[in-house]
Amino acid sequence: MKGDLHQLAFKFIHDEIDEITYISRHDRDWYEVKELAATDPLTFGILLRKLSLPNRRKALIQASDLRTAELRTLLLGDFSESSSTICDLTNPLKSRRFSNELLAQFGIIHRVPFDWAYKDGLVMERWNFKNYEFSGIALTCMEDIIPLLRMAEGRNRNVNGYVIQTSTDQECYIRLESRADVVVVDHYQVDLLSLDQLMSALKSTSFTWSGFITQSVVPGYRYWTFIGADHESTIARIMETEFKYIQNTMRL
Repeated sequence: MKGDLHQLAFKFIHDEIDEITYISRHDRDWYEVKELAATDPLTFGILLRKLSLPNRRKALIQASDLRTAELRTLLLGDFSESSSTICDLTNPLKSRRFSNELLAQFGIIHRVPFDWAYKDGLVMERWNFKNYEFSGIALTCMEDIIPLLRMAEGRNRNVNGYVIQTSTDQECYIRLESRADVVVVDHYQVDLLSLDQLMSALKSTSFTWSGFITQSVVPGYRYWTFIGADHESTIARIMETEFKYIQNTMRL
């Protein structure tokens, strides 16, 4: 079954079958999108761009292995009682409009440009920071990330995007994800000074950190990712399930 779905994905990418045929062969789990996201982000990006908007969002949710309740909390907060939002995001029969802030947060969570969460039809292969314009939290300097890192240790799953004004008068963008036993930090729009400042901030925590350059779903755009945990085995588990294509890492 898993191999068949993988083959179907490539047939759809190469226009050998249509989207209806491809989607209709899935049951509850889309095994192949999880594998593509972990092994070949560029091919995953091609698949996403070809899908209609509801199915593109569905593929992103499936690839991240988020349960409905988890995603609802990440998008709407701990106390949201909206039971239809996630279903409406992926329902092709619904024409519900969502706020730019919600879709930008969706893009931050799933590491895709804003238009990929917002626009139906073929989207551009271009990275931008619209997500952070709509939903990023402003910080005045890189040192402000330190208490957020320490608060993230041992928390339930949470994802936020931060916009930081660097000392070179440029902005850099941070995606900070916390889970029960691990913290994942993405650093976009990198200059050497802000990268050095971020690594110093990471080393100020009690975690062991491993860093590497990540390929985005957009050709030609890469960024730094750092994984922090109490134990090397936890980092290894995340690498084996979510970043299989990474060959070289750097320990801080």
